[in-house]
Amino acid sequence: MLRNIVLAIAVSVFIVSPVYALDIDLPGADSSVPANAYMNYNYTDKALETALSEKEAVVTERLDRLHYRQQEKEKRIQYSTNTLRGIKGHSTVIRLHSGGDSMRLSMPFASQFGTYDTDKESQMLVIDNDQASFSITEDDTRKLIRSIKDNTVDNSESKCFSYQSLQNALWFKEIKRTETGKDIHTTGILITNPKNRAKAYRLTFTDDGSSKASTFTEHSVEHLLANYIVPSIQFLPDEDVYSENKELNGFTYKAPKGIHQDISYDMNDEAIHVYTSDGYGQTVTVDEKSLADNSLTGQYTKMLEFMTEYSINLGIANPEYAVVWNDGVPSVLIDAYNPNGSSLLVIFTYDGKRMLMNWIAYDVTKIKLSHEEIRNMAEFVKVKNMDSYINTKWQPLSEEYMLI
Repeated sequence: MLRNIVLAIAVSVFIVSPVYALDIDLPGADSSVPANAYMNYNYTDKALETALSEKEAVVTERLDRLHYRQQEKEKRIQYSTNTLRGIKGHSTVIRLHSGGDSMRLSMPFASQFGTYDTDKESQMLVIDNDQASFSITEDDTRKLIRSIKDNTVDNSESKCFSYQSLQNALWFKEIKRTETGKDIHTTGILITNPKNRAKAYRLTFTDDGSSKASTFTEHSVEHLLANYIVPSIQFLPDEDVYSENKELNGFTYKAPKGIHQDISYDMNDEAIHVYTSDGYGQTVTVDEKSLADNSLTGQYTKMLEFMTEYSINLGIANPEYAVVWNDGVPSVLIDAYNPNGSSLLVIFTYDGKRMLMNWIAYDVTKIKLSHEEIRNMAEFVKVKNMDSYINTKWQPLSEEYMLI
């Protein structure tokens, strides 16, 4: 079933979404940006396109020396440039789970590094990029409000705003000067959980005040917050209504509720979970991988490279790449969505020893689940042993591990 759907994927994969103008009263808001722009990645800019052009030139020269045929050379160039786009130009998705609550946001801000910390009452994830640092903290509402008030400086500004489910949220910006005379700019928002007002989230960018938020984002942090991050924030409905948790070798993932499950075994006697229904196929495996060294960075980069080559051979030209953080656990996701036919979504998670691979091939014209529901279900991953993820700086992807 999975193979049949995958092989039916069209050469041109694209996203069609209704376009509405963004209407939000925040610094950096741009009414020319569609309200659902956060859904339609891949993003790019001149710096990224320059990096891709330089990569193409280097790979072309190398392949010419080896006398590759033109057709094979073109494919290998695309393997390399698409992989580099995935490494440097992926979007970031953050999922924070607390009790029965689940908050999700996405942003065109690549996860070059990520660090997670947690205790009984709070959790914090920091995503570092070349020129800025993004952090999100979940904690008691009163504690977060007090921390903002206690840290207020003379050179600061703030305003209240509302947007969809975010009511009476706070936008703030401040500039602090360090002992060395360097200015540190902090721009952020404070939002409460509409399902639980005692719980709040503080999202902040910290940078040196330069105009760009990262090497591959031409816009300011105010622009990213207003036009992409705030519109993307969702307090997800109960996913257990349409999905259920499944476990395989220390990983927890989701499959559609009530769907038929088959369990088979590979040549190493490792279990394979397979789910099938009309228009839907899901295959989940957990394997010991040795694609590079044992580092998470090496494993993810090599797997991304392999999946990019695989998708190009299937005719998928421009999938969406994302790094997904589930309570600090990073995964890499590749999403090739076709609203008019067959689609493919792959997500992989490495725990230091084993790799969870979750393949979902589906056709939204034949099933009751929407693309958004399938994506939310696929993004959900839990790892049995979380200790190794806490207070450790992770680099999900790196050009260093690319083959070509």
